[in-house]
Amino acid sequence: MSRLLILSILMLAILAGCARTEAPAPVGAPGQGEAKGSDANRFLAYEHSVYLQTEEDKVLTIFEAAQIACRDAVEESCAILDSRVSSGEGASASLRFRAKAGGIKKLIAVLSAQSKVVNQSTSAEDLGGPIADTAKQIAMLTDYRTSLEALRSRPSNDLDALMKLTRELADVQSQIETLTGSQAGLTQRVETELLNVSINSFQGRSFWAPIRSSLTAFGEVLSSAIGAVIIAIAYLLPWTVLVGGIAWVARAILRRRKRALAAT
Repeated sequence: MSRLLILSILMLAILAGCARTEAPAPVGAPGQGEAKGSDANRFLAYEHSVYLQTEEDKVLTIFEAAQIACRDAVEESCAILDSRVSSGEGASASLRFRAKAGGIKKLIAVLSAQSKVVNQSTSAEDLGGPIADTAKQIAMLTDYRTSLEALRSRPSNDLDALMKLTRELADVQSQIETLTGSQAGLTQRVETELLNVSINSFQGRSFWAPIRSSLTAFGEVLSSAIGAVIIAIAYLLPWTVLVGGIAWVARAILRRRKRALAAT
């Protein structure tokens, strides 16, 4: 009975895979009767990057304004994925958002009104293939699970057969849940867009700015130089002692020879 059951499971798996070779497109997937122009953009995942430049004392203000704008964009499903800021001289900040296309446009508009946009770029990734492949795998596994459940409901199954079927069902269900999670992530990536924001401050252009920088660097350079000298002394000291000892011995020998020659 067990061998027959295993053979039946294998045959069902092969049949399920063949039956789903041409799986139906997932919800929102491009159909054969749709225009090619719409298919080209249906599964593109967009990512935008905006670079701003402003005064040092405005970096934090723009940083907070961008976060407030995202929190207000509830209908656009805006979310702050990452935020970092450093204050003081050379202040800078970075943010990463996820939102629907309308929300991304609002955020860029808010940032443009706050400061000068020095660079802006957009890239897109086509996720049509991964989405279609994942949908096919889920459909195949779902059919296979249905076949396994039908086999398990047979009254002629013994305990060993039931245990094997139960393990196989658990494995198939785990694969379906993993693929369903991956499909949800891909769908979210297509339905929303990413925005990377970088905020940098102007470099100081006053007369004293280079002097302040030089004075700041002077202490670091001086301490590094003193450290290098100390290390050099530590390396040279043993050799100095050794060479001095050899020189002293050589002088002593020469003096003795001179005395011996003078005595003769």
